[in-house]
Amino acid sequence: MRLKYNCLIMKIYSITALLILLTSVATNLMAGIRWIDIGVNGFTCSMCSRSVEMSLRKLDFVDSVGMSLEKTEGRIYLKDVEVIDLKRIAKAITDAGFSVRFVRLQLDFRDIRVDKDGFFTFKGQRYQWLQFKGNALLNSVALTLVDEGFLPKKESNQWKKKLGIQPDQNILYLIHEI
Repeated sequence: MRLKYNCLIMKIYSITALLILLTSVATNLMAGIRWIDIGVNGFTCSMCSRSVEMSLRKLDFVDSVGMSLEKTEGRIYLKDVEVIDLKRIAKAITDAGFSVRFVRLQLDFRDIRVDKDGFFTFKGQRYQWLQFKGNALLNSVALTLVDEGFLPKKESNQWKKKLGIQPDQNILYLIHEI
């Protein structure tokens, strides 16, 4: 009898732990930045990619980083925190001695309100989705940051000119490239 009771208690604990884990995963998949892809210029060896990886891991909102020396790119997964400062990602890359080729966010918009002009706020940062078409809002979209510091200067200037952007220090600009 006692053995059956202990088995039942263990099953209840296992089921409870599984439910907590599934709830946590489901909550993290609801809305927000799913991951951030980065392109880095200047990699020549595995120590290069390792130095960028270690620089990014020091950021308090970064959960994990995977780098590819062959592609000179990386993917960053984030912790569930109140504020995510994307400018610190670009700074971490340049502080490691490299330049940023691109920063692309995989954003899930299920619980994020975007106004008719493409403005939205997420995790303490204000964004503007340039060339936003309100009826084209999908659950998950890849958006590229086109601000200076997130692209090579020449490319960033081309976007500014093409889109008529007047830089605002309080807004990060994104474009949906298909």
